[in-house]
Amino acid sequence: MTASDLEDFLSTAITDYANEKVEAGTWDEEEALAKSQDSFNKLLYDGITTPNEYLYSIISGEKIGYIWFHVDETRSGKHAFIYDFVIFEAFRGKGFGTKTLEALDALAKEMQITKIELHVFAHNQTAIGLYNKVGFQNTDITMAKYL
Repeated sequence: MTASDLEDFLSTAITDYANEKVEAGTWDEEEALAKSQDSFNKLLYDGITTPNEYLYSIISGEKIGYIWFHVDETRSGKHAFIYDFVIFEAFRGKGFGTKTLEALDALAKEMQITKIELHVFAHNQTAIGLYNKVGFQNTDITMAKYL
C-alpha cells in the first residue's frame, strides 16, 4: 500500500468502523467517529511504516480493495490479526475475497505465521460466510441482550 492508498483506505475505513460499532451497539453515534479515529491513530501511528503493521492494496487488473493485518510474536509462535479487509462493492461476490484470503495464507506461511485471527461483527453475515468458507473457526463469541 502506498501513502496515497492509505489516505484512500482511511477516508472510508474510519467511518465504516464507527458505523459498524454503532450498529453492533458497542458505541453510541455521538462518540463513534472520534473513537474510531482515535483507534486508527493509535494503531497506525506511523502510517504505512508503523512496525508490525502490514497494509496491502488488493489488485486484480485494478485496485479492488485493501487488507491490513498486524503480526505479533508470542510464546506459541508468530500470529497475525486482520484489522481490516475490504473488497470494493463493485467487485464483491466474484471470488476476490476468497482469492485474497488464500493469498494471505501463502504470505503468512512465508512469514512463518502459525495463526491468523480476525474479528467480524455478528451482523455481517456475508463476511462470516466467507471466513467460514476459507477455514476460519469461532474461537470466542460475545453475546448481548438488550432490554
